[in-house]
Order: sequence, then C-alpha cells, then structure tokens
Amino acid sequence: MKQTYVGLQVLRFAAAMLVAVMHITQAISIHLTGRGEGVYWGTGAVGVDIFFVISGFVMAISTAGWAGPSEAWVFARRRIQRIVPLYWVYTLLKAALIAAVPALAVKSSVVPLHLAASLAFVPMTAPWGLVQPVLPVGWTLNFEMLFYAVFGLAIAARLPRIATCLAGFALLFIAAQFLPGVTALHFYAQSIIFEFIVGVAFAQALLRWGPGPVLAGALLLLAGTLFTFGLGWDPDSDRFFPWGVGAAAIVLGTLWLEPVIVRMPLARPLAFLGDASYSIYLSHTFVVPAVVMVLKRLHLGQPLLAFVLASAAVMLAGAASYLWLEKPLIAGARRLLFKPRAPRFPHAANPASK
Repeated sequence: MKQTYVGLQVLRFAAAMLVAVMHITQAISIHLTGRGEGVYWGTGAVGVDIFFVISGFVMAISTAGWAGPSEAWVFARRRIQRIVPLYWVYTLLKAALIAAVPALAVKSSVVPLHLAASLAFVPMTAPWGLVQPVLPVGWTLNFEMLFYAVFGLAIAARLPRIATCLAGFALLFIAAQFLPGVTALHFYAQSIIFEFIVGVAFAQALLRWGPGPVLAGALLLLAGTLFTFGLGWDPDSDRFFPWGVGAAAIVLGTLWLEPVIVRMPLARPLAFLGDASYSIYLSHTFVVPAVVMVLKRLHLGQPLLAFVLASAAVMLAGAASYLWLEKPLIAGARRLLFKPRAPRFPHAANPASK
C-alpha cells in the first residue's frame, strides 16, 4: 500500500508559499513602494531547494524495487502526466498574454524558438537576456526533467540510483568546462542539482532503517529553519550551501515528525494545499502582479494589506487551479498515456463467445 507522507505535503505547500511570498515582496517593491525590482525577500527562494529534496525523496520512495525498461517507461509516463500538461497550459497562457498585451509583461517577449524550447524543457537564453523559459518559474522544471531522465535511466539499466545520478551530474559539470558555448550545459552545472540526490538518499535510508526519533526530527526541523532563515545568508550564495543543507534538515526533520504532524488538526487542510502546490507555484506568477496592480489602482496600496490579500489570492487561485484545471488535465493525460490494452484474443476471453 502506498504511504502518504502528510508532513511532506504540508511542507510542499510551505515551499510553494515561500516562493510566492518572495515574488509578492518583489511586486510590492516595484509597484507600491517604488524601491525597485531588486529589493525583496530573497530567502523565499529556498522553497525551490525544499521542493528538490522532496522530489528526490518521493521519486525514490515511490519506485522502490522498480528495475528494468518497462518500469522505467511507466515512471517516464507518470512524470509526463504529472508535470507537462499544466506547465504547457500556463506557458501558453503567458505567451498569449505577452502577445496580446505586451505592456503587461516587463522584460518579456515571445520568440517562437524560445517558446518551443520552453515547452520542451530545454534551457535557452530568453529574449530578455536570462536563461529562463517563457514562464520564468519554469527554470526549476528544467532541472526536474533532467533528474527524471537520469533517474529513469538508472531504473531502466538496473543501476544504483544515487551512484548513477552522481555520475551523470558530475559528467555535466565536466562537459560544461570543455564546452563553454553550450548554454544548457552551463545552466545544468549548478550545485542545486545535487539536492535531488539528498532526497534519494533520505528515501533509501528510511527504507533500510526506518524514521528517526520524533524528538530528533523536531530538533532537525528547528535547526534547519534557524540555519536557513535566521543567519542572513546572501540570496546569491551557492545553492547547495547554505540553501540545500538547510532544506535537507527541514525535509528530514519533517519526515521524522510524521507521527506528530498527521495528528495535528490542520494537517489535512494544509495537506490539500500541498496537493495544490504545483498549481500554486505556476499560477502565482499571474496572480501576484494582478492583485498588487489592482490594489494600486484602487488606492489600497498599503504594503501590509497588499501582502495579506495577495497571499490569500495565491492560495485560492492555486486551489481552484488544482481542482478545475490540474486534476482534469492529469486525468486526460492518464487516459492518453495509459490506455488499457485490449486482450490479445478478445473472443477467447468471453465465455459467451464459445
């Protein structure tokens, strides 16, 4: 029976909101206080690092014991149905908005080749000069897809998952040194990619030895939170240290605290928002600037009010996107990717035909 880690679901919601809060503070700084786009709460970016550690854990725990090409093919189709449809919808929506109302998109324009690369999860320099897809937050999905490809290869070839990922990612770093003109290689050659492996290691440790003591989990979660948010790290510092280290402690502490978290009164509602975290992550880039600009037009531009209303709008829009867009898209993709096979000899399987 597949186990659901309620604590990780709650943490996924927290991670999505950390990223959203970062962008809310940036939108307030741009549109309301006039301090510019460079003044914002950059530590919210650690939400991405938390996502990556969780992703490595979930991929490893959900495919424990899988080996061979057929299992790898199932893994690939499941990842496609989960990630691709919603991302394509929001990417195409962003492209349509840019084309229809260019004034709404700061430093954005649509170039067909760049749009195609974005939809294919290929890192490419955008028209505004950064290595970003049309939907800028999609840069994280380029890393996700690379991890899925290497992890799927390990499943298909029956290779050790951690060793295969380490070797594959190390080769990328080496290739980036010898091929300086290849944008995708230099994009992937970042320390953040090793955070997936940390999650895989947590899964393998949990399967072998079980969870640690609840008290140790509480101390780990506290230490990781203080380390990440309390020491004033430079947001432009290396991602694996400090962000990956802090994220690892937070995720592991949450795993060990599962018996406590699952009994908390708000655990289930927060876990639902964790289910909606992918929708929150993709949709908030539309919701945040819209809410802040509307408040500005209504002369309700107090930063605190804008922060509260934008945060609430992000959660509501993300939940709506999950229920009415993401889930139907996943169901449709599942029907396409996992069509039931017809019996080889259909009449022989029907007693009435004999």
